[in-house]
Amino acid sequence: MKKILLATTMLAGTAGFAAAEVAVSGYAEIGVLSTENAAATTALGNTAGDLTFHQDVEVTFTMSGETDGGLSFGAKIDLDETNVDLGDDDGTTVFVSGAFGTLTMGDTDGALDWAVADAGSLTSMGDDHTTHVAYFAAGGFDASQDNQVVRYEYSFGDFGVALSLEQADNGSSAVGTLDDNVGIGATYSMDMGGTALRFGLGYQSGSNGTTNGDVWGVSASAEFAGGFSGVIGYTDTSLDGVGNDSSHVGLGVTYTTGALSLHANYGEIDPEVGASTDSFGLAVNYDLGGGAVVMAGYGSDVDNAAGDQNQYSIGLGLSF
Repeated sequence: MKKILLATTMLAGTAGFAAAEVAVSGYAEIGVLSTENAAATTALGNTAGDLTFHQDVEVTFTMSGETDGGLSFGAKIDLDETNVDLGDDDGTTVFVSGAFGTLTMGDTDGALDWAVADAGSLTSMGDDHTTHVAYFAAGGFDASQDNQVVRYEYSFGDFGVALSLEQADNGSSAVGTLDDNVGIGATYSMDMGGTALRFGLGYQSGSNGTTNGDVWGVSASAEFAGGFSGVIGYTDTSLDGVGNDSSHVGLGVTYTTGALSLHANYGEIDPEVGASTDSFGLAVNYDLGGGAVVMAGYGSDVDNAAGDQNQYSIGLGLSF
């Protein structure tokens, strides 16, 4: 996901609301991308291995408000070329928040993914460094059903807990009865001598879209003095049937000095049957100020049915 760094805000007020806000922000990319696999083609139809032009534009509407009684609410919709014409709900969330906690519904993380940290950091035009085959995203079974996740979260002191549900669409399923995706997650944050630590633990039962099972995961992340940060995580997935279990480990390291940021991450998937798979990603960002960032990314083995597919990109990310 691209981070929105700058927003244009419009304020409005009525007698029925204590506050209301609508923010419009934008993001654009311009540069070149290459996928190095002579046996494959890119998503744009270009021969893989060719250096191709790349541009992307996204517009995000963020709406928030608060009742006279202090109940907060809001919604967010991400519009880009891939989902505007389809009219789907990808990138759309709605939330209600108060002393009871926060309830979020839509295209959002389940409790496992909410609690367990991803290995990646920074941005690249082709998401090259976060789409290699063994990238550690700790997504569990998220988006394998109807992609409408309901998550409840509550924080008290340094602790946070979450519950989530994504319903199975068995009415249109051709693979039999699938379980709903039910998740639970917990986090704990602490400061140790100037080092910010965060621990995450999560569990999810449900289905990967074809087979029922469960997955649990754990992560530890740290922000050190001197501009260094790091993440290490582990998930274990068990699916119904013989030989369907697998484990996944990932780690990521980021270093920032001034306007320059460097990132590397590595992942390895070890199935119960067959050989393990590993891959890595690299990213470099240089902040030009004013919302412009020079971005370069590399993925050692981007997921593609044709086989190994190294991919890289370089260009500008522009936040409005």
